[in-house]
Formats: sequence, structure tokens, C-alpha cells
Amino acid sequence: MTFKNSVLVLGSSGLLGSELVSGQYLNKYKIISQSLKSLTDYNVDLQDFDQVYKMLDKVRPDIIINLVGLTDVDHCEKFPIKAYNLNVKTVENLVNVIQKYSLNSFLVQVSTDQVYDVEGFSIEKNINLSNYYSFSKYCGELIAAQTNSVILRTNFFGKTKISSRNSLTDWLYRELAEGNDIKVFEDVWFNPLSIYNLCKMIELVVEKKINGVFNLGSNHAMNKAEFAFHFAKELKLSTSKIKKISVSSAKFLHAYRPKNMSMNVTKFEKNYNIKLPKLIEEIELTAKEYIK
Repeated sequence: MTFKNSVLVLGSSGLLGSELVSGQYLNKYKIISQSLKSLTDYNVDLQDFDQVYKMLDKVRPDIIINLVGLTDVDHCEKFPIKAYNLNVKTVENLVNVIQKYSLNSFLVQVSTDQVYDVEGFSIEKNINLSNYYSFSKYCGELIAAQTNSVILRTNFFGKTKISSRNSLTDWLYRELAEGNDIKVFEDVWFNPLSIYNLCKMIELVVEKKINGVFNLGSNHAMNKAEFAFHFAKELKLSTSKIKKISVSSAKFLHAYRPKNMSMNVTKFEKNYNIKLPKLIEEIELTAKEYIK
């Protein structure tokens, strides 16, 4: 089989990465996988410049998809240096190698919707950083923008392929199925994509290679309580143990959480000539995976 280009997926053993390299996506491309310690093509510490250089010099990828990062918001707040190393320094090393050695690699930097916290649907310029996680991810964006790149601000859910970490719907499904008490926020709004459609959109981004910063989520938004009730309804599971609470009353959280991460996705839709799905459609799609 003749491949169109090579794609290096950094962080391919994580929630999103394991789905992206599963064989369901990017079939026109030669996929090269990286992780720190898992069974992948390369085991490289992206915090180490020399290791990054040796890998990129050998692979010479046409496209780099960077999924590496510390995403535990509370952990980032407690350990800001660790957050910096994983969310900023790793991107800095990638961009420095690309620039210093004149590599012709297009970088896809996956960022977060937590850079927003304003009323309504945020467009790309409405930055409002409210915790160290969002701060470190935004710093990573600024560095990624210094090379030939696209930055995707996103959030996702879905049935994942690894047992060591759970997505939002993995957690909800387990708690609902076991009949456990669930506390969900009624004042935190978002519009994530299913992991399936996020991977399909990354595939489209790789194909078109349009530079810039883009919000990438579903159409329409819900608060997390509404999301949980809709998901339970699709699964035909009882909602009697779901309790709505305010995020400000959640004493188990260490870091501040944005209350409105709803993104305006018009820019992505126009540039990539596609209509993104509604959030309710994404919930219905994902619920079918758990029913299987």
C-alpha cells in the first residue's frame, strides 16, 4: 500500500491517542506512534530536547499530532512545574527542533476548551484563563503558533480503549450501571464532541492543513447535569441517583473550574466546509457504543 504521508502521533497511548491510532482513522497515512513507556513505535520523553531531536530526525514526519499533556486540572494546580514541563516544554522542544533543523512538518496541537470562561459561546479571541491547566495549555498554543500549525481547542467524551483512564461517559456509565450516587454540575456548560467525531475531524484537519486556531466542538451546549440525564435516558438507566450540584459547592475540587466553556464553532465549520453535529446527536451516538 502506498501511503500519502507519514503522521507521527505523540501521546498515542492516551484516551484520544489510542482511538486515533486504532486503525479506524488516517488510513491513507503511515501512522507512527509515540508514548513515554507504552508499547508504541517510539518511547520518547518529549521533555528531553535530545530525545525529541533524535526521533524527529529519524522519522521526518509530514504531520505531527501532539496529544501529550497533563490534563488533570487539580494536579496541574498542585504541581505547576510538572504542568509546565508536560504542557509547555514539550511543545517548545517540538517547535525548536522543527525550526532549528528546518523540518517540513505540519503540527496539529490539541488544546482545551478550558481557556474560556465567559457568557455565551466563545469565539477564538475570548480567552479567559482561570486555572493553571488552562494557563499552561494556552502557553503551549502560543509556542505551537510559531511554526506551521493548527491549534484545536476541544473537549471530548466516549467509550475509550484503555482501562487505566476513564472519559466522562465511561465514569457515568459505570456509576449509573452500578446504581451509585452521582453528583453532576448544573452550572458548568460545555459542547464537546464524541471521541469518534473528534478523530474524524482531526483526519479532516490533517487532509486540509489549514493554519490557525479553531474551536472544535459540537453544536449547541449543555450543562453537565443535562448531559448526564440525556446520557442515562439513552442507556435506559435510572436517573434517581443523579444529584445536581453547583461547582462552587464541590469541596473535592482543588482548582477553580470554568463555568462556561461553550465554544462558537463557526470558524471551523466555514474553513473546513463541514457542519458539526449537535451535542444531543453525539450523546445518542456514544450511548450506542455502551449498549453494544
